[in-house]
Amino acid sequence: MAALPDTFMPDGPLRRQRDVPAHFTEALPENKVRRAVFRVAAVGALAAAAGLWLVPVVPGDALMQVFKLAFSALLAMGGVAGVTRSRGQHGPEVQIDTHGRRLTVIERDATGHVRSECSYAVDGLKEIVLRDNMLTARDAQGSTLIALPVKAPLVRAALMRVLSQGHV
Repeated sequence: MAALPDTFMPDGPLRRQRDVPAHFTEALPENKVRRAVFRVAAVGALAAAAGLWLVPVVPGDALMQVFKLAFSALLAMGGVAGVTRSRGQHGPEVQIDTHGRRLTVIERDATGHVRSECSYAVDGLKEIVLRDNMLTARDAQGSTLIALPVKAPLVRAALMRVLSQGHV
């Protein structure tokens, strides 16, 4: 009989045990080659679904017609899914109330329903920084609440206005 070694658990609460969930979204570079391969394969599946009907079938062979219909429908659905495919995991939605000076982090599940919603006072945060097009906020204990890329110039300007009003 073999004995399994004891597992090491680091000190500190597990993510699911925390009252305030920690959010971290890395700004991953978009892989353009992979995206192009998926798009080409999806367009190829759509073309194959249409081109399948150019292949002649013996007249009166109903089973072959049903097979072609099912196979072309499967190819068409796969092609449409590949063309409309977007990145699967998006980060949390972050809302900043400029008048109330509140930061709200909303997590949604795959169907779009709200899983958790946490609101923080901007002035109560230990640190909130907009540097190198990244917005980073830390709570009073120093744990990272959000780390999100900010690309739009209008959003960056609005954040700078909010951050310049207080002493965070």
